[in-house]
Amino acid sequence: MTDRPILLPAMRQVSRDTLQDQVYRQIREALMSGRFQPGQKLTIRGLAEALGSSPMPVREALNRLSAENAFEVTETARLRVPMMTPERLREIRDARVALEGLLAEKTVILINDADLADISQLCEQMQKAADSVDVALYLWTNFAFHRRIYAVAKAELIVAAVENFWLHIGPCFALVAPDRAHLQRSMEAHNRIVEALAARDGAA
Repeated sequence: MTDRPILLPAMRQVSRDTLQDQVYRQIREALMSGRFQPGQKLTIRGLAEALGSSPMPVREALNRLSAENAFEVTETARLRVPMMTPERLREIRDARVALEGLLAEKTVILINDADLADISQLCEQMQKAADSVDVALYLWTNFAFHRRIYAVAKAELIVAAVENFWLHIGPCFALVAPDRAHLQRSMEAHNRIVEALAARDGAA
């Protein structure tokens, strides 16, 4: 795949305190929310400009993410988002189904009205993004929606494992959510999630 411009409109310009951690977190969240695509090549300079950072924290963040297999090194020593294989996709899907099922069971026990209001609001924001076919906003809000649900479960180890799978599947999201029909089908599933949480139904 040829180089693509690095466009990260939802990412915050980082401040100077704990810069390395901020850069790492923002690139990681961008991966999980579909800001990058499989096969996309990256440059330290391009990411640094997108973040308003110097190259050093970006280099350190990319080293950390490469150690997590979020990036791979090409034959020409360039960093690239890994391609997704059918086998890898099935493995991630099966793991997410199992782990997110555990989180759902915990969430329906612990969720309160304030949690449900937050989650419902995020779902409404997703619907607006779907209606306007704003794929970037939809994917970002989808990530926030699921992360908000995970927070209710208070299961840090399980959430960490699930988010690791998001790190690898996230770049595929922009490829499979390109049109209104797909986004509306996705919203039907997310509305059912909100209904199940409101009913405290973990099996749904």
